[in-house]
Amino acid sequence: MKRSRAWINLLGSVSIIVCMVAGDTVRAASNYIVRPDDKLRIKIFQYPELSGEYTVSSNGTISIATVGDIPVDGATPKDIADRISERFARAGLSDKLGTSVEILQSRPVYVLGDVQKPGEYPFRPGVTVLQAISLAGGWLRFNDPGLMRLDRDTITIKGEMRNLVRRYQQLIAHRARLNSELLMKDDVQFPPELMRQAQTDRGVMQLIDEERSLLSLRVDGMKNQIESLERTRDLYEREIEAVTRQIKANKTQFDSVGQELREVNALLSRGLTTTSRQMGLVRMQAQLEMNEQGFQTLILRSRQNITQIDQRIFDLKSERSSAVMAELQKTRLDLDDISVKFDTNQSLLVEAQLTVPALVGNSDGVIEARSLTVVRIQDGKSVTIDADEHTELQPGDVLRVQRSIFPSSIGGPQLVPRNAITPTGLKN
Repeated sequence: MKRSRAWINLLGSVSIIVCMVAGDTVRAASNYIVRPDDKLRIKIFQYPELSGEYTVSSNGTISIATVGDIPVDGATPKDIADRISERFARAGLSDKLGTSVEILQSRPVYVLGDVQKPGEYPFRPGVTVLQAISLAGGWLRFNDPGLMRLDRDTITIKGEMRNLVRRYQQLIAHRARLNSELLMKDDVQFPPELMRQAQTDRGVMQLIDEERSLLSLRVDGMKNQIESLERTRDLYEREIEAVTRQIKANKTQFDSVGQELREVNALLSRGLTTTSRQMGLVRMQAQLEMNEQGFQTLILRSRQNITQIDQRIFDLKSERSSAVMAELQKTRLDLDDISVKFDTNQSLLVEAQLTVPALVGNSDGVIEARSLTVVRIQDGKSVTIDADEHTELQPGDVLRVQRSIFPSSIGGPQLVPRNAITPTGLKN
């Protein structure tokens, strides 16, 4: 028994190392078909700030700032690059966009049922059912100390699901606050389900209070910055009004001096006054002209300052909107990720509860036959395929290793409060 266990553990370790080494093959496959939950590395050479890692959402799209959601489900990396370039061209952003798409991480495969370590495992091209079973620790063995870990694994899964529920509630509250912040509202419109749960769950109420406080802090801070800039703009506008009045008074004085100068010129031509008086009026007229030029310069400078303030206000709003939109996108991806993890853990929990009664009921510890099936998504539908040890798996496949007979029903303690908002109890 010990020798067999050591051999299976060694085989599992070797398989894991092979999976890690073969990771580059997945990334380099040009004919790879992208599906939800795949992680892509996208480089947009003309817009490096938009380059980075993107996870395909559950509805088969990626979201790129400026051009929005792009459908990628069922496409190859080259198809996706072409679609991104086409979207930028249609938006008038770039006619010849340089884009590259790599498969950074493909969907894992899931192994459930009569194996030592049910769960998800990294995919590599060409992995077979037998290799996937070896990654999961091999066939489930009776009268083995490893079987005693099933109860402990069940407790671990339940604890992780509770954490996922709490994290999901945090993200729901966070998303509601971001939506309110984007519109510069004074209060958050939380989902009714979350508000109802807050009445009986102090932790949820604390989440709501924290998000409300954060909204008030951020919105008030933004409004204070804008109001300060607007007050400065008002000062410049009042300065323009004051200088305009000075220009008007200066113009009146200039006209008066001009009239007096004409009269003095007439008197001087008849020898009734002196040239010194004439020169004094000429100098005064020149000074008034210089004063008007100075006033016009002050008005021009004030208008430039007003333009800069308006631009600063616009930049502040744009920067805040971009930051909030980025947070919203990340929150949406986190919600999708939690939903997938919750569903996976729920399946693992049901499988564990099914397996334990079946094993306890088998007193001789011998399995007569096992059933190998693969659940695969094809054309948007779930398809069950009968498999053998040599069947090759595809990304996202669920391998079920089952006995031919299972108990008809199972029971178990309640995982979360009945009124709790869970990843499957509230739509994204």
